[in-house]
Amino acid sequence: MKIYYLTLEGISSTVFESQVRSLIKKINKSGRKIELIIGQKMFARISFRKFLSLFFSKHIKFIFIHKQVDYDKLADKFIKRNKVSSPIILHCRNIEAAYVGLLIKQKLLKSNTSVNLIYDVRGFVEGEKVFFNDNKRAKEFELLNDRLFTSDIYFNFVSEELYTLYNKKYRIPLEKTIFCNSAYDDTIFTVSNTEPNQQNEKVKVLFVGGNQKYQKIEEIISILNDKKDVRLTVVTPRKLTFSNQFKNIKYLTNLTQQEINNLANNYDYGVIYRSDELFNQVATPTKVAEYLGKGLKVIAINSAGAYSKTLSTNNLLGVLLPSEAALKNLKLEKVSQKEKQEISLFAKKNYSLTRNVREYIELYEKISQTL
Repeated sequence: MKIYYLTLEGISSTVFESQVRSLIKKINKSGRKIELIIGQKMFARISFRKFLSLFFSKHIKFIFIHKQVDYDKLADKFIKRNKVSSPIILHCRNIEAAYVGLLIKQKLLKSNTSVNLIYDVRGFVEGEKVFFNDNKRAKEFELLNDRLFTSDIYFNFVSEELYTLYNKKYRIPLEKTIFCNSAYDDTIFTVSNTEPNQQNEKVKVLFVGGNQKYQKIEEIISILNDKKDVRLTVVTPRKLTFSNQFKNIKYLTNLTQQEINNLANNYDYGVIYRSDELFNQVATPTKVAEYLGKGLKVIAINSAGAYSKTLSTNNLLGVLLPSEAALKNLKLEKVSQKEKQEISLFAKKNYSLTRNVREYIELYEKISQTL
C-alpha cells in the first residue's frame, strides 16, 4: 500500500527540516517507502537552492498554493498529481493538511478507491489563534476539527494531554490513536564522547527557539544576565531586538541543527519559559526533546508544556520552576558526562525520531492489515 505524507507548511517553516524532512528520510531508510507531498505557497520567502534540491528529489512532490488556501482545489491537485487508483495511506501533518486529506478521501470514495487517513494532531490550534487575537481563524479551525474528529480516520497526538483536551468534546476512539511527540532527530543530537574540561568554567545555559512573544526570551535573558556564575547563549532564527542592552549574553542566529548540536557539546542546561495558555500546556516543545537528546538538563520556568510532569518527577532531567524569582535564586552546577549520557539515553527511548518512526510504521502495518 502506497503511503503519502502531506504537509502544507512549506519548506520555509522553522520545523520543516527537524520535523518533516528528517522524518521522511528516516522512514524511507527503514525500508517502508513514503512519498512527501509539500504544499508550498508561491510567494513565500524560500531558498531557491533548497527548493531545487527538493524539487528533483526522489519521493518528493510539490503542490503550489496561491495566497489563499483553497482546500477543495488542493484535494483535486493531489488526486491529479498522484493518479491514485488503489488503496493508500495518507498521513497528514496538522489540521489544514488533514482537512485536505479528508476531502481527498471523500472524492476518491466515489471511484471506489480507499484512503486511510492519519490526522497528525500537532497542537491546540484554536487556542493558539485566540491567544494571537485571530478569532476568525480560531472559529474556522474549530469547524475543521468538528469534521475531522467525527470522521472514521486515524490519529496521532503529540501528547496525552492534547488527546484528553479534544477527547472531552469528541470522544476519540483510542484503538485508532497513537501518541508521538514532537521528536528530536537522534542522528544529529547526540552526546559528545569527549569529556569537557570543566575546571574553572562557568555553568553554560543554552536557549534555542523562535522569536514569538510567548517564548519569553527577554525575560530569560534579563534574569540570567545578572548571574555571575552563568553564561547564557541565545539561538534564534532572526536577530533579536530589545529595549535594554544585555552585555553578558551571546547571540547567534540562523544555525542549522548540526551547528546547534556542535555548539551544545560543552553546555550544561537548556532553558525554556512558557506561559500558562492552554495551547502551551498540551504542547511538546521540540527544544525540550533536543536539549534532553543532547544530554542537557532542562530548566523550565512556569511550564514545559506536556513535559512538565516528567520534569517535576525526575530530577535527572532538570527542574521545573514556578516563577522567574525561583530562577534568580537557583544554584546551578556543572552537569557531568555520566549524567549527560543517562539523560540522552532516556530521551532516545521516549522522545526520539527513532521511537516515533517505529510507532508510525506499526500504525501503517496495522492499517494495511485491515484491508
